[in-house]
Parts: sequence; C-alpha cells; structure tokens
Amino acid sequence: MNEIKASDIRAWQNALMKKGYSETYLKTVNNQLSAIFNYAVRYYDLKDNPCRKAGSIGKSHAGEKEFWTKQEFKQFLVTVENKPETKMAFLLLYWTGMRIGELLAITYNDIDLEKRTISVNKSYQRIEGRDIITPPKTPKSKRIITIPPFLTEELKEYISHLYGIMADERMFRFTKSYMEHEIIRGIKASGVKRIRLHDIRYPNLNKIQTFQKKDVNRNKYRLKRFGFYFWCMIPL
Repeated sequence: MNEIKASDIRAWQNALMKKGYSETYLKTVNNQLSAIFNYAVRYYDLKDNPCRKAGSIGKSHAGEKEFWTKQEFKQFLVTVENKPETKMAFLLLYWTGMRIGELLAITYNDIDLEKRTISVNKSYQRIEGRDIITPPKTPKSKRIITIPPFLTEELKEYISHLYGIMADERMFRFTKSYMEHEIIRGIKASGVKRIRLHDIRYPNLNKIQTFQKKDVNRNKYRLKRFGFYFWCMIPL
C-alpha cells in the first residue's frame, strides 16, 4: 500500500471515467479509496494519502438529467421505422423504465400478453465476446411490469413475426453497443437533443404530459419514479 503513488491513483481514476459511470458514483468510489488511505495514515503510519495529491473525481450531486418528451421520442422512432427489432426495443425502454441489460435479457417466457405484464428477473451483458446472463442490478430490481394496451399490441405484433424462437431464448439478439450506435445515429438523423441510452428509461418529471382521455378507467397508469407518484394518461 505504501508503494502506491499519486500517478497510480490518477491512472485508476482515468480508467474509471472511461467506463461511463455516473458522476456521483465516481465521487463515492474515489472517497471510499481516500478513506482507506486516511485510515492507514492515522493508524498505521502511512506517510501520506496519494488520493489527496491526485485530486478528486466526480460530483457530490447529480446534474439535471436530459429527457425526451413524447414528441421527441416520436421523432426519433421514425429513424428506426425500417428496423422492427430495434424499434420495439426502444419502445420498451421508453415506456417501461427497464434498464438496457434487463431489456436484452427478456425471453418469450417473461412476457404475459393476456395479463399485459413483463417479468424482469435477469440482465444481459456481452463480456469479452461471451453472452453473460446475471441477476438484475439489485434484489429490488426483480419486478413485474404492467404495460399499457397500446404497447401490448405493438409487442404482440412484433412477436407474431418471430419465427423459430425458443421460449427461453433472448428476444433481442443484439448488444448494448448496437443500441448505443443506433441512438447516436437516430439523434443525428432526427435532430432531437442528445441523451444517453440509459436516460431513455426516465420519465420527464418536470414536464409530465397529460394526453387526451378516451377511457379514464382503462387509461390510467400509476407510475412510481424516484419517490414521486403521478398519473400519466396513455392513449389506447
């Protein structure tokens, strides 16, 4: 531990920042490492804390997130209209709040069109060329999502064109990097504001849109995001 220099810490910090972690996560991890060195300085006579020399990374508070309005999302969807699999993936990300890894792990077994539900119970990653299925990010991430009627119909139509797929086989056979490429391409083509792939799953809490009612009893969906409850009117 006494051989670790400030230059080593900087190299570690740079490697973390290249992975695309959030600013708050970077700050937390950096602080934890610094705390370990502080403990060694105080109780084990380590000469100094190299993290102090290296400087901090990240932010204590997350900046305001960028979101797509419904209209911006519709503009973006036009750019993937000729790619049914890609379009369906983006529709599910936007309307269900699933993480990209959760979406890519979905199998036909996880979908109940009768009950209009999707069971989220695993996550997918491509690591060193291998397909890896893991549990979701946290235990609480295991959940059953109820989807609105219009999205159920889109999903039913999409599934009807899948031939030879096994019930336990992944429905979306591409990777996160493909989706990241598609969102960048679609943003350039549509002219909508740039957001991260991860941010598609967050509703815009500052500009909640109320859509024209056709049937109040059927169209109301109570959503919970970040401790806020609101009513979102979704068209049939």
